Amino acid sequence: MGWSDVLASADVANGQVVAVECGSDEIVVWRTTSGELAACDARCPHQWAHLATAGAVDGDELVCLSHFWRFATDGAGSKLSATGRRDEKSANRTFRVKERDDRILLWSDDGGDTSSG
Repeated sequence: MGWSDVLASADVANGQVVAVECGSDEIVVWRTTSGELAACDARCPHQWAHLATAGAVDGDELVCLSHFWRFATDGAGSKLSATGRRDEKSANRTFRVKERDDRILLWSDDGGDTSSG
């Protein structure tokens, strides 16, 4: 277990979604429109759409464009009804992510740099 360097910080702009692999996990790294960094499973838990190609950032959430499920940075899932009601949906698994020295690091259970700094 440890931190794995996956991207340069500059590779993920505000509102952007980028696919990465970390160990055996297929992950998307994304930033909210305000710049908060997040990482989650690359596949939507609803019907397995890939969020790097079928996803878009809307404010503080990652939206699956296939059926409009939304995921918060903590993985909580929801969908907005036509009247604006927010219905709870399945969560998406998230990953610990941080930036250090202009690099993006993900916590990997498959190995990597074990320094936590």
